[in-house]
Amino acid sequence: MEEKSGFCQYHRRDVEDSSLPHARLTQFRRNAWLVLNRYVLYLRVMGPRGLGPRILADVGLPRYARRSAWSNRESRRVLRLQPGEWVEVRSAKEIFATLDGYDKMRGLQFTPEMAKFCGRRFRVYKRVQNIILEGSGELRRINSPTVLLEGVICDGSAHGKCDKSCFLYWREQWLKRAP
Repeated sequence: MEEKSGFCQYHRRDVEDSSLPHARLTQFRRNAWLVLNRYVLYLRVMGPRGLGPRILADVGLPRYARRSAWSNRESRRVLRLQPGEWVEVRSAKEIFATLDGYDKMRGLQFTPEMAKFCGRRFRVYKRVQNIILEGSGELRRINSPTVLLEGVICDGSAHGKCDKSCFLYWREQWLKRAP
């Protein structure tokens, strides 16, 4: 009996192509899942009355046209926090009021892992002025007042159970001095 040359019918590449989901479909599902989780978080924190206007804002305006409360003079107040000072994280409702359509304040995102620290007291670990982007190795300067808090670490629960344990970055506007 004569053997056929070339790949067999169960070549690794063919098996991968037939079993793995399409990359674009996977990204769409992931994005839809993240949006759904964000709305569940809004519903849990702000209730049905707070969720309605948020959904209408998402549907009605393009994301770049949405404004946050950053334009409000009160939210521009700078605390100039120093290492060792005690602060209290504002409530989730107060923080959500400062976010734009991307759940960011001046480029810094408020992640679902951060919501569990709202209303609690922490000590300032250090001020953040420069960061290095892991993807490119680029050094960037942070112009808006940002701090790290002692013991406040990302548990990765909203990012696929990530075990990296990164510090969470906090805008000073999300914090208030503790008495």
